[in-house]
Amino acid sequence: MLIDTALWQDFSRLSRLLKQSDVQPCDYYRLVSDYCGCCCRLATQLALQRNSLLQEWCLRYALFTLADAAVDAGHSDEQKRLCLDMLYMPLIALTRLYRCQPQGQTELAALHAKLKQCFACN
Repeated sequence: MLIDTALWQDFSRLSRLLKQSDVQPCDYYRLVSDYCGCCCRLATQLALQRNSLLQEWCLRYALFTLADAAVDAGHSDEQKRLCLDMLYMPLIALTRLYRCQPQGQTELAALHAKLKQCFACN
């Protein structure tokens, strides 16, 4: 089973849009929701293919894209809150992924430290 090219393209396109500050506020909720949904679909497809490295990359990329958007000075407070509210989706998925790996606890601790650093620097 091959990875759906359209799904990768959607993930890439939505990532770029999320990083832009010029998205209309009324469209931002839909954008964040679509982005998280796309990330979860892609991560699920990668898990079904037993491609844990790409699955981890996808989830980490989504997590830190949302975290960066949540502290971006160019985003409104409402946009930042939306990103913070949706951080749980890739974070829970990564937590589950790491719990199945031998070095998972170490990876999870490093992930939490990096997230704290991301929010502390901003």
